[in-house]
This record gives sequence, C-alpha cells and structure tokens, in this order.
Amino acid sequence: MGRVMPVPELDLTVVIVNWNAGAFLPTALRSLFAAQGDLRMEVLLVDNASTDGSVQWVRQHFPQVQIIVNSSNRGFAAANNQGIARARGRVVLLLNPDTEVPADALQRMLSFMDAHPRVGVVGPRLRGERGKIQGGAAGYDPSPRTIFNYASFLYRLFPRHFRGLWLAQALYEQGQPIEVDWVSGASMFVRAEAIASAGLMDERYFMYSEDVEWCRRIRAQGFRVMCYPAVAITHHIGGSARQLGADFYAHNIDSLDIDLRRRYGFATVALMHLFGAGGFLLRYLLYEWEWLRWRNPVFRELRDLWAACIRTSLTRMIRPAPHHQPRPQQETRLA
Repeated sequence: MGRVMPVPELDLTVVIVNWNAGAFLPTALRSLFAAQGDLRMEVLLVDNASTDGSVQWVRQHFPQVQIIVNSSNRGFAAANNQGIARARGRVVLLLNPDTEVPADALQRMLSFMDAHPRVGVVGPRLRGERGKIQGGAAGYDPSPRTIFNYASFLYRLFPRHFRGLWLAQALYEQGQPIEVDWVSGASMFVRAEAIASAGLMDERYFMYSEDVEWCRRIRAQGFRVMCYPAVAITHHIGGSARQLGADFYAHNIDSLDIDLRRRYGFATVALMHLFGAGGFLLRYLLYEWEWLRWRNPVFRELRDLWAACIRTSLTRMIRPAPHHQPRPQQETRLA
C-alpha cells in the first residue's frame, strides 16, 4: 500500500480491471469516450489474464487505451493498484467494464469534487439496464448494528432511522448528495490527493470489501466520502464475477469476514455472520417463492445466490476466510 503518486497532469485517469468482460467492454468504452468532452483524460485497462480475446479487441478498436496484461488473475484490488500507480489524473475513476457512462456524468462528478475540496471519494447512483436502483452503490461500515439493520430490512423500512450496510433505495431517489462511509468500486471517483494520503487498495482483499476498507482509510485522513445520486451510471452487475457461478456472492462474504476479523473479536464476528445468515435466509425464501410461482430463471439464479451466501455465512461463524496473499506477477505493457 504505497503512498507515492505522480504530480497530476490530467483531469481524469480511468482504471478498468478486465477479466473476460469482452461482452461488455465495447459499450463501456464507447460510452466513456463519448462522455469525455473537453476533459484531459487517460484510460488504463488492467487485464487479469482474460482468454476471451477482449484485450486484442481493445487494442484494435481503442488504440488510445493503455493496457497492462497480467499473466494470472491478480484480483480486483491488486489490478486497480497497478493502474493507480501509473495514473496522471488529479482524479482517478475506478470503473467496472460492465458499466455505461452517460454523456454528462464525468463532467458533473468532477465539478462536484471541484466544488467540495474535502470530498476525497464520490460515487454515483448505480442502476440496472432497466433503470432499477442498485442498493449496493454505497453504504455504511459493517458493524453489528448495520448488518442487523440490513438483514432485517429495517434500513429499507425506515431509512432515516436505521443505517444498513447498503444505502436504502429511497434515499437515492431524492437526488441530493449523501455522506456515506463507502461507495462501490464499480464506479468510484477518488481524488489523487486522498490516494497520496491514504495509500493504495489493500491487496489482501482479492475481490469485494476492498472499496469499503479503502474508503475507511481515506476518511481517517480527513476526507469525506459522498454518494451523488443525481448522476446515474448503468451497471450490468456481476458482468465478470458471474462467470464463477452462484458461488460468486460467497467471495463477498469471505471478504467481509476478513474485514470484520480485523476490527472485532471472534464472538462478535460470529454474531454478525448469524445476523447475515438470517437475512440471507429471508431473501432465499422470497426468491424461492417467486421461482415456484413464475418459473422465471432470474428468480432461480437469485435464490441460488442467496443460498451460497447462507452457506458461507454459517461456515464463517466458526472458520475464518483464508487471506489472499498477493504474489508478484509478470506484466506486459502493450501499446
């Protein structure tokens, strides 16, 4: 987690981590460059050993994109760090390859940061392709209270009184900036000054929770973290991760476990996992009912995802998640 950042030369550096996301990258890159306007912008693609030909496609159709190719999948945090270390922008945007950026999004987000110099991190509202708000775009630090409120749906029923892991969807609809503890790494604008103060992402998180931990360190340096729901970015959630099947949500629980054990004792962590398993069971039963009623494969997939979360939470009550140990990997810089 180094602290060395070059002097910013550009307005924006966009870092995209790719792992076999070739089905989404064309739309993401086209929308990104269409939104550039007069911004001085660079785009870095860090590829985690994709085998779908996506790197070759980007080289052919977007030669202005700088590409770093890893010989193996280093994970989300480590790959982002590779891009951040080469960033020349005063703001760094971490952007998933399964996103679509509206024409005015980049300008509006940077203008917001320029108007609020102590905001170190800001994230937009994330929405699905049909416009549905994605609750996991921002939220509050994992704790016994926020996990219970999330698991029991209190954060959705009474969003002004109960903070959950995720920001309640009703709060996004107001459009006003909201101070939060973290925003999603799927679309995260980070001030270079904040990175220089807090350091890079923690590579012990292979995938998920690295954004939560990073925002916590940035806040500890005196910066604010904000969600700006007036700007909406489309996110085809899980575009890469779903290649892992139903168990891809289990990685989320494992990363959460690593974060919790760094801050709480064994009994408290076990209690939080019990809360989580109860909440996942409620969601499992909901989608099982929907699947039996409508036979829509989407409900079956969601049911299986929550089943994976239940299994993982119950396992983590008694056995900690293994830490990812990053190893130096050979990388190749492509023109």
